Amino acid sequence: MIKKKLAIFDLTDCEGCELQIINLKEKLLRLENYLDIVNWRLVKSKNNKDDFDITIIEGNPVKKDEENTLKELRAKSKILIALGACACTGGIPTMINETKREEFAAIVYGKDYKPKAISAKSINTIVKVDYYIPGCPADQNQIEKVLINLINDRPPEFLTHPVCLDCKLKENKCLLLSGEPCLGPVTQGGCGAACPSGGLYCHGCWGPMKGANLTALKNVFKRDLKWSELETKKHLELFWKDMEEYKRL
Repeated sequence: MIKKKLAIFDLTDCEGCELQIINLKEKLLRLENYLDIVNWRLVKSKNNKDDFDITIIEGNPVKKDEENTLKELRAKSKILIALGACACTGGIPTMINETKREEFAAIVYGKDYKPKAISAKSINTIVKVDYYIPGCPADQNQIEKVLINLINDRPPEFLTHPVCLDCKLKENKCLLLSGEPCLGPVTQGGCGAACPSGGLYCHGCWGPMKGANLTALKNVFKRDLKWSELETKKHLELFWKDMEEYKRL
């Protein structure tokens, strides 16, 4: 069997989603029987720069050279996968007010620092993305399942239920019914309701599920939580500021 050539790249990011690949441990070693990891900066000192069968990209293209790198990788790759919330939806880095980037940079790095960043965005605003593995961080099981499907020349299968179903399976108390904010009803499920199960509300890091009705949820926040438009906006923009669903609100 000819191994498929796998490349893993990171742009501007925390590398937490890449660590989830490493955390596959023995499973990753078994996958290597069918995958030739030819480029991965985190684990290899010598990397191949030829064409790739599968390319996984984590992080945001926030600089011009990163945009150029992204375009080059798209041209070299048969399949390109966005890994994690930053790559898939823009994520937390998109929260920054671009008109204040220089002001914030001066506070953090000093007045003489000149930021190189243009703006944070999801990678599909620059190139065509074939598949998305969401999450902050991405889910190990989903990473494994996607790679197994691609090894066998099958398109990956993704779940279509909201986080609420994961909560029901865990027998969690509904946060919305308790008067607390939660994006579970409109967020793609599959995370196992990790945050609600740990006492936190869903922030929507897996992105909006297909057909998500954000307007209805906004009305629930307004009616039941007595939230203002600004409060709802701040709640949604943590992960969704770069999403069309958010912009339409």
